[in-house]
Amino acid sequence: MTVEADAIPYEPSRLRGERLLVLAPHPDDEVIGCGGVVAQHIREGRSVRVVVATDGAQAGNAAAREEESRRALAVLGSAEITFLGYPDRQLSSNVGDRLADILRDYKPDLILAPSPIEIHPDHSALAIAFCELIQRDTTLFAELAVARVAFYEVGQPVRPNAIVDITDVAETKYEAIAAHASQLQFRDYIAFTRGLNAYRAMTMPPEVKFAEAYWVVGLPELRTTSIAALQQQLGNARTIEVQATLPVSVIVRTKNRPALLREAVESIRATRYPCEIVVVNDGGERPSVDDVKLIEHETSRGRSEAMNSGVRAAANEFIAFLDDDDLYYADHLATLARAATSLNATAWYSDAIDAFPDARLRLFGGDFDRDLLLADNYIPLPTLLVRRADFLDLGGFDRDFDLFEDWDFLIRLSRRGDFVHVPRVTVEIRHIEGAGSITMATPEGSTQFRDAKKKVWAKHASLVTQDIFANALERQKKRIGELQSELATQSGTAHHLTTDVTRLEREKHELIANIQSLSQQATDHVMRMRELEGVDLALRQSQAENEHKAVQLAGLKQQNDELRGAFTETQTSVQALYAEIHRLQGLLDMIYASRTWKLHTIVQKVKGRA
Repeated sequence: MTVEADAIPYEPSRLRGERLLVLAPHPDDEVIGCGGVVAQHIREGRSVRVVVATDGAQAGNAAAREEESRRALAVLGSAEITFLGYPDRQLSSNVGDRLADILRDYKPDLILAPSPIEIHPDHSALAIAFCELIQRDTTLFAELAVARVAFYEVGQPVRPNAIVDITDVAETKYEAIAAHASQLQFRDYIAFTRGLNAYRAMTMPPEVKFAEAYWVVGLPELRTTSIAALQQQLGNARTIEVQATLPVSVIVRTKNRPALLREAVESIRATRYPCEIVVVNDGGERPSVDDVKLIEHETSRGRSEAMNSGVRAAANEFIAFLDDDDLYYADHLATLARAATSLNATAWYSDAIDAFPDARLRLFGGDFDRDLLLADNYIPLPTLLVRRADFLDLGGFDRDFDLFEDWDFLIRLSRRGDFVHVPRVTVEIRHIEGAGSITMATPEGSTQFRDAKKKVWAKHASLVTQDIFANALERQKKRIGELQSELATQSGTAHHLTTDVTRLEREKHELIANIQSLSQQATDHVMRMRELEGVDLALRQSQAENEHKAVQLAGLKQQNDELRGAFTETQTSVQALYAEIHRLQGLLDMIYASRTWKLHTIVQKVKGRA
């Protein structure tokens, strides 16, 4: 059972690269699908480059749409933009080569690409072309190995493993979409995008109002993942039946590995390609498998005859091969059928992953080289599609071989014409310990392995000339030289990166020390500020008290002034009273000294009043 938190993110991701490359199918997809992340990169001063694949002329004027894209990016900030100019719905096969040149020149560490489950053919074609480029170009992969790819959604939602909060730039994004005025006449892309971004915020924290959803994968994982498996991871739930373009029969050899056989047959059915499945049981217990054509060998006739009897029993014109310990990816048969329909050849083959118990490797692959095929086999049998008539005309697999029987057959088949290589991983070659794998039982370098190779060379001695080996050796030497040169370059780059990492680590520790020192200083300043705030508060309180006292003092001063005035006035009055008293006293003295007062006194005494 899938845990809820594993099904969709509940915390926002920080999706950033120092050099961001955006692959847009049409002029406007770069802002509709991933404008938020682009705006964040530009705002933070990171390098951004946008590549628009088609001219958009089916929905407007090509020149006008190009100008709208320039204006839209100007709203987001400053970014370089390149227009490849392919006509709408006509992305040609060489778009991968042009992308390779851009990737080598720009060397991004984050690539935003439309998801491979998009319904519009230009969207899915650009995504698949990019994936195939990464899977086929070893040198380019080495140059970009640390890069991440984030597939974005436009017309078909993905099952995200990363959701980016774009709330801070959402309105800028919608303003950029508004710059595509010609497209807004057809549909309200602002409303659609705003709704999708709001929906993507549903599982995010409350402060996230708008978000963009992505499926993020590292380049090493992308290189070893089939496009069908990638589409399944992104949530491709469409169940449209694959229309058969060629009548194909798949031959499966088995012997006493019922669990592995079931898995192999299920992988064929998972392709949804309406093919015939022929299971050849080479002398083992009868397998329990339904809806297949079962060929039983009472006793083992060997690997070669097991395949031959299966092809003879097949009813269809084309033959594909699968051993019971290997698997098809969902797009295998459809991929080869499309190639065989469009490209005339003797055989068609894709690429495979070798799945060991502890690793998944790309050991085989490469374009068709007839001389190299004589020296060594680089085409795993499950990746192959051939005509049944050619197989039977050549006598099928040589029963004298029980190892490298497929290589011997391929050498003989290559004399009839060229093979077409489809550079896409569509098959998984499984090396399972204890499961009877012939590869695990006879590893490269063992005596049996070398003797089996010598046997193939001996059979084709007339073809395996010294010139053939010289040519093959020179090509391999050149390839090894290129790889060594690339390895030296990468080693030099790695050395510089190691030096840079050491320097950055040192600078990081210095910065940490500086930050700690600044943090301590900041703490001290905060404490000092708090002390000063306390002093300031005390001063403010003291000032308030002083202001209150000043008011009281002013009142007292006024009262004092009033009292002083009253005192002065009283003093003046007192002096006037003293003067009047003095005057009156003088009058009394005069009266008392007068003869009249003396006679008055005598009279009063006589009357008895004295």
